[in-house]
Amino acid sequence: MAQGTVQVTHTGTSRWRRRTGEYASLAAALEAAADGDVLTVAPGTYRENLVVQRAVTLRGPEGSPGSVRIAPADGVPLTVRASAVVQDLHVEGQDAAAPALLVEEGTPELRDVRIVTRSASGIEVRSGARPTVRRCTVDNPAGIGIAVLDGGGGLFEECEIVAAGQSGVAVRGGARPRLERCRVHHASGA
Repeated sequence: MAQGTVQVTHTGTSRWRRRTGEYASLAAALEAAADGDVLTVAPGTYRENLVVQRAVTLRGPEGSPGSVRIAPADGVPLTVRASAVVQDLHVEGQDAAAPALLVEEGTPELRDVRIVTRSASGIEVRSGARPTVRRCTVDNPAGIGIAVLDGGGGLFEECEIVAAGQSGVAVRGGARPRLERCRVHHASGA
């Protein structure tokens, strides 16, 4: 499946900055978007390293779970640095030294995201980030499932780590996550 288009819907009332339209890449759509905008991603494989720096909604099409793949050749596939909503995406990491999904700032909400990787960690939360992570699945037979580090936190609900080559969940450096109704299996670490 080739890369598709991204529909950006401007939810504000201002006529001065009209952003509604289709973009050929996710990076271009994220650059054009402003807080409150909704980015609906067409099915396809996107070979981009994405950084979400605004409070937008980034989602796959309704009723098509797994049809949007974020799968760059290296680096962090998806970094979130804002109180955004990310839902219905499939993230694939290839870089053994980088997390597949990195949350560095804000209080984003991640829903129904599937992470398949062979990297350092599936989901990594750092610093003061406090995400709400619901119904996400991590498959990382090479590294950590979920890592919450350096004062990070957040709420993880109904998440599943189906494989982890190290710890299913790692908490370090004063981090304080809350896990509710999560399942961890096939983890090699303690």
